[in-house]
Amino acid sequence: MDRIPLVNIQNGILFDGLEGNELSIDALFARVDKDSMLYVLDRDGIEHNKPNFDLYQRLTEHCVLWVDGGPRSLDDVMDIIMSGATNLTIRADRWPDVDIPGILDLTEDDVYVAMTSDQKDKTLLIPLPSSGVGIIVFTNDNQPEHDFTFSSYLKELAMKHKLYLYGTEINNPSGWEEQGLAGRVVDLRNIGGTA
Repeated sequence: MDRIPLVNIQNGILFDGLEGNELSIDALFARVDKDSMLYVLDRDGIEHNKPNFDLYQRLTEHCVLWVDGGPRSLDDVMDIIMSGATNLTIRADRWPDVDIPGILDLTEDDVYVAMTSDQKDKTLLIPLPSSGVGIIVFTNDNQPEHDFTFSSYLKELAMKHKLYLYGTEINNPSGWEEQGLAGRVVDLRNIGGTA
């Protein structure tokens, strides 16, 4: 099962997790193996539609980027890809009428839809094709990983889509590989040494 470190960008500053400590690019490069996948959650892009393209370009010198930058149009997707992203995350609350086929025409790399664990009682906010699009689920710290309903829902999603689970802890929940989870996205600060 893949374990991908997450960094967060807020106000143009890099942090070692969703609620982490400030991090320099040199310190990041020292902690993450060259050419390994890095999940970049860009709050400036998501919340203010001001993605940090220059920072993506610097990060891509060392890492393969999976960027969650809040695109709202196909032009935004192209800008994110051109600035160094390999994988891309789409958020329905930022782009409700998302053009999934248009995105898939722009890239052969992985495209994911973000959802939160409290959306489990709803259908996905974006209709997904049967293939070509994965899902990343952001769990909240109050959501027990052994919650049967939540686990059952994730297992159902994993049967149809490549599924990643974000959590602040590095411990892999038992049985997830058998349930089809492709991997975990974990705050960089919670990963010791290199990723």
